[in-house]
Amino acid sequence: MGTDSGDQEKSGRFDPPWSQIKARQMGELERGEDRWNVLLETVSDPTVGAIRGRIHFILGNLHRLSGWIFLEWDERDVETRFAEFSAQELWNLLGSLEGS
Repeated sequence: MGTDSGDQEKSGRFDPPWSQIKARQMGELERGEDRWNVLLETVSDPTVGAIRGRIHFILGNLHRLSGWIFLEWDERDVETRFAEFSAQELWNLLGSLEGS
């Protein structure tokens, strides 16, 4: 049987082309000597007609990446939702990604 677009949807994994991904520096998380750069990645998901977003935490060679935790109508809405996260919530998210 041939591969159709339904097979991609059934996999449950969203893996956009690199050329469509946008990332924006959103600030830093600082605690003690640790200073993590925080980036917000967004990309259009045509299968649902919305914008997906996830958060990157970068400290030197360390990189932690959330799942696609945002799904909004446009990029500005994703940024607004990100802005609702407190520093403590971002630390909690980062802590949950430590073993990833």
